[in-house]
Formats: sequence, C-alpha cells, structure tokens
Amino acid sequence: MEKRTIKDVSKVKKTEDGIIIEVIDETVETEKIKEIIENCRTGKCDCIPEETKHKVTFMDFKTENGKAAIEIKGDLTEEEIKEAMSKSKKEL
Repeated sequence: MEKRTIKDVSKVKKTEDGIIIEVIDETVETEKIKEIIENCRTGKCDCIPEETKHKVTFMDFKTENGKAAIEIKGDLTEEEIKEAMSKSKKEL
C-alpha cells in the first residue's frame, strides 16, 4: 500500500464556527485519526504554525455522515488547514 497522509484521504469544509476535515477514505483507521488530534493538542506535531495554533479554540474527533472527521473550531481559513495538512507526515 502506498504511503498516505491526512491530506490524501480527506476533504476540508468550512463551517459556521471553524473547519471540518472529513475523512473520505473508509480504509483509514479511526485510531490513527485520533492520534493526529492528540499530537496536535499536545504540541507534538509541527504542521501547524504557532499563530494558527492560537486561533484554535476546540479540536476533537467526531463522526459526520457516518465518516470519521476532525472538528476544529476557531477563526481559521480552509487555506490554513490545508497548508497544515500538507505538512503532516503521519502515515494513515
């Protein structure tokens, strides 16, 4: 199987209060998505610039339309999230 990261398996959608990263590849393990969230919360990831991290008020795993998703609340743009996702090295 080829290497893939979060940007390869998901799509980003703007919401009223932030961003939803919906995982569209159903072969991705839920635990790996949760690891990405945990790494972001604890600062173990370096994909989000500091100024963007400060804009995040909430981040958690959720299921939307039967698919795994990452919900991020804050004053963020789709571009900021897509840029961060492109830097993520975690293989899924």
